[in-house]
Amino acid sequence: MITVESIEKNILRAREMISDALSHVGESDRCVEIMAVTKTHPVEIVEMALAAGVTIIGENRISEGGRKITSVGRDAACWHIIGPLHRKEIRRALRDFHSIDSIDRIEILQEIGKRFQGTGKKIPSLLLEVNTSGEIAKHGFSPEKGVLEEILGFAGEQNLKIDGFLTIGPLGGDETAVRKAFSTLRKLSDELVSCTSHPLTVLSMGMSDDFASAVKEGATIVRLGRFLFGARPHI
Repeated sequence: MITVESIEKNILRAREMISDALSHVGESDRCVEIMAVTKTHPVEIVEMALAAGVTIIGENRISEGGRKITSVGRDAACWHIIGPLHRKEIRRALRDFHSIDSIDRIEILQEIGKRFQGTGKKIPSLLLEVNTSGEIAKHGFSPEKGVLEEILGFAGEQNLKIDGFLTIGPLGGDETAVRKAFSTLRKLSDELVSCTSHPLTVLSMGMSDDFASAVKEGATIVRLGRFLFGARPHI
């Protein structure tokens, strides 16, 4: 049974594991935020998570997340969309969410830029999704410096600021494969910061099974669902 107390306990355990991982790599001063992933969970669980101290909520679906935002309130948390985004959903994503973390195609950037052109409105935080594991079933840009540099340049032409990257570790991969996927993203980010004017500060990587490894490789946000809430219901 999920309660505010059980979520608080799991957050504390996650923070301890994050602290241990940071100490292991000698980066105890790096800030790592916890995103609670509430996909398929009812709004009551979101409210419990907020009561337990969660400030960042991640949702995979625009429509489901939008209903929860309407119910709980947009100002109750920092809302991130972390699932695939279709062009027809962009208007609602820009209206409801504070951060769009799963930009995986240049067409999505084009549409976002078009909708903000000349409006003067505040643009949500934007992350590029990168497929560092090379798995065909996954979304994301190729993990190549030249490709990502070109995308960052295009975003700049659209007056869009990219804050960083998101990746998903290999499903069922061993520790070596998992850490390689995460270290690849950090290396790419560091190289792009060095050769462009983009201050890329966000690395969203690591989920319930592998977030400690992600922290060791440079994560600034980890995305936790099952770790906080147990097995999620299917809808």
